[in-house]
Amino acid sequence: MAEQVEALERGLSVSLEAALVEAEPALRRLAERLCEDRVEARDLLQDTFERAVRQGISPDIRNTGAWLCTIMHNLFMDRCRAAARQPNHEVLEDKHSNVTQFEPDAPEPVWTKITVQDIHDALEQIEQVYRDVFRLHTFEHLSYEQIAHQLSIQRITVSTRLNRARKRLREVLVKRFGLKGKL
Repeated sequence: MAEQVEALERGLSVSLEAALVEAEPALRRLAERLCEDRVEARDLLQDTFERAVRQGISPDIRNTGAWLCTIMHNLFMDRCRAAARQPNHEVLEDKHSNVTQFEPDAPEPVWTKITVQDIHDALEQIEQVYRDVFRLHTFEHLSYEQIAHQLSIQRITVSTRLNRARKRLREVLVKRFGLKGKL
């Protein structure tokens, strides 16, 4: 009788408290299988008990163990969905960085010495059709559509010629500065 009074004082029905005590070992094992981490499993078990107490046991529930397992499963799925929505933040370390680190005493890379005038000079060495598209896009900041309209060509042709101009410029600059394909 004292257990019943104590359960009522805590706001639990006697049948719910008995169901929780009876189902705890099985729920703990289920939580450990789902979470694969004891701390997470304990949190899931606690949340399951809290949800069960808040909802209360309904008279039409025939299998309280299955009802508690369903609560636990739904809570676990909610956690998985919430975790999937969270961005995956990874601390970037030097080994993950693609940025080249230069020593303070290391000579400056050759490509940093290329000037705009060098690019203009290199442009004179490539075909006119590629030179025109490159100049309009890079130096006059025209869009592909504007270039296509001005040169009376299709937009896709602008894209192709711009890519070819960049490739040819790269080849000219590599030869001129001895960069050996480092552009």
